[in-house]
Amino acid sequence: MNELNLWDSKQKIRALLEEQGIQLKKRFGQNFLLDPNHRRRILSALELPAGARVWEIGPGIGSLTHGLLERTDDLTVFEIDHGLVRILRDLFGSSITIVEGDFLKTFRETAQKASLPERIIGNLPYSTGSIMIGALVEEDLLPDIAVFTLQKEVADRMLAHPGCKDYSSFSLVCQLRSRVEKICDVGGGAFFPSPQIVSSVVRLRRRPDAPAGPFSDYFTAVHDLFRSRRKTAGNNLKTGSLRERYSWDSLQRAAGQSGLDLGKRGETFSRDEILNFLRILNTATKDA
Repeated sequence: MNELNLWDSKQKIRALLEEQGIQLKKRFGQNFLLDPNHRRRILSALELPAGARVWEIGPGIGSLTHGLLERTDDLTVFEIDHGLVRILRDLFGSSITIVEGDFLKTFRETAQKASLPERIIGNLPYSTGSIMIGALVEEDLLPDIAVFTLQKEVADRMLAHPGCKDYSSFSLVCQLRSRVEKICDVGGGAFFPSPQIVSSVVRLRRRPDAPAGPFSDYFTAVHDLFRSRRKTAGNNLKTGSLRERYSWDSLQRAAGQSGLDLGKRGETFSRDEILNFLRILNTATKDA
């Protein structure tokens, strides 16, 4: 297979897919990045050290894969489409490790079998991209730097600050372990096929104070605080899942000591305020 300039040409990509008998599936978010300038910008944002272990989610036909292989020989790619897996094998052979199947069903086992990645990159499906990122955060598998291309509306939620209309529980999940930065927006014309939406490239850079390992209380608290956006934090916590572990008196006391105003709505609280509340809550429970 002659891959020369394959990734820059709609005609060559279309011919390759027809030759392989592959019909793209919208549910998989299969849009291949044609623009070489955007590809270079995305790869540069990854700040990839030579030889680093990398995971690539949704490589498609290898639009970014070939650029990654210029920097590392330790690349694992996760691809759900069996037809595209054939193309990847033809193009790259044994130079990459391919994990077939749904990333959400395979990444935990992959992480257990091999060394954790030093970088993660992915052009994520519009329908499940936020779920993938949330799962990586909850499992504490995000490395020092991860770069994702995803729907602009999802990126806006990742970047949002307290009080903004886009601020949500997903904002707080993404910001727990990482600082989120926008690299650029990418119009639909930069892809084949061209989606009718704008995408954004975001970089997640691990915070020096990122809590390690499972941190179920944080995710439970965030979910509770946003379970009903119209209700106050106090009303949401009083009937939320955190009550299964802590008494209402303990929650009130920790909120008072940390300065978390239970009369406000959850969307007004920052990551640091919630962490401080939980720190005091856990300390008081251990001392009791």
